Amino acid sequence: MPPTIQFTTESWKALQQLSEAAYPFEGCGLLLGPYAAEKVATKIVTLKNALRDEGRGRFDFSFSPQEFAQAQLAADKDNLDIVGIYHTHPDHPPRPSKTDEGQPMLAGWINVIASVHGGKFKDAKAWWREDEVQRFAETSIDIK
Repeated sequence: MPPTIQFTTESWKALQQLSEAAYPFEGCGLLLGPYAAEKVATKIVTLKNALRDEGRGRFDFSFSPQEFAQAQLAADKDNLDIVGIYHTHPDHPPRPSKTDEGQPMLAGWINVIASVHGGKFKDAKAWWREDEVQRFAETSIDIK
């Protein structure tokens, strides 16, 4: 059974706002929360979509391993764990794309995909896969 994720009301609103701010490009970042078996996102950290520097990033994303590591170290200092990764799909549904399926970095994490249409948050869904050869399975998002 895939892991599930919960958001606080504040972190859910932050996800919506950050998703809208990235439009019309794909935005990405980390979902942070306490070290626990239960995954609860209490803080959202935006990472730079490095593909925008290459004139891309409208329908794909990538972040630097260095920025990821820096965010992870900063979270650890705040006694927070990375409980998942998020990215946005501008004007597309919140399900893994062919590009997402080809990303090994998305394995082993809860992946929240936020759909933003015309600059407005529409929906988000959570996905999980143990490794890069498995297909993504939808899992639940709860707001507490």
